[in-house]
Parts: sequence; C-alpha cells; structure tokens
Amino acid sequence: MEFLSFVFEVIRDLLIFVAVMTGLLVVLVIAVFRMPDTNPLKRLLTALTFKLAARLGVTAAAGVLAVPIEPIPGVDLAYDLAVPILLAWYWFTFFRELFRGGLEGFRGAGTAPAGTPPAPAPGGPAIDHAPPRRF
Repeated sequence: MEFLSFVFEVIRDLLIFVAVMTGLLVVLVIAVFRMPDTNPLKRLLTALTFKLAARLGVTAAAGVLAVPIEPIPGVDLAYDLAVPILLAWYWFTFFRELFRGGLEGFRGAGTAPAGTPPAPAPGGPAIDHAPPRRF
C-alpha cells in the first residue's frame, strides 16, 4: 500500500508541475503578444514558432502515413527504417539552422517594423528593351 501512495504522490506532483508550466506559458504568450512588432525577441519567437509548427506538421504527417502502410509487407519495413532516419535529418537541419542564426532572415506575419518600405530588387527592375521576337 505504501508503494501505491508513493505513485499517487508522484502523479499529483507531476500534474501540479504541468499546471504551473501551462500557466507560465500563457503568461509568456500574453507578454510576447503585447510587445511591439519591432521588438527583436518578438520577431525571433514568431519566426521560431512558424518554423517549429511546420516541422511538427511534417513529423505528424509521417506518423499518420504509417497507419495505412503497416499492413503491407515489405513496404512497412522500408518505411520503418527510412522515416526515422529522414526525420532525424530533418530535425537536425532545423537545429543547425537555429544555431547558425538562420531564423534571423525569416519574417513571419506581422513582424516587419512599422513603416519599413519593401526592399528593392537587387540590380534594379529587370527591363527588356529588345523588340519582341517573331517565330
């Protein structure tokens, strides 16, 4: 009986921890939402959120695709071997890009500073002054 009460205490403590972390997440989301669009922290978190959501979507799609493939002999083995390797590479590239600063160039919705004009095209606009060709 003592072991069972210990297990229940651990589960209770974990639930309390999850509730507190959820509350902190809500506070963080509200704080970031209230920041101005020019704030670098808001821009970084917005970019990270968009990139992370895309990666999670691909990972979930790989899991959903596994269900109809499992009954097919041979294909399921190839899928079970290839998908974890590809997903590991996919997530590795995400973290490599993150640590190299690859998210700085990403602009999510609403992250451009107010009043910023669009960047001009490199080399100016492409204008073709040659007469049209006839075939």
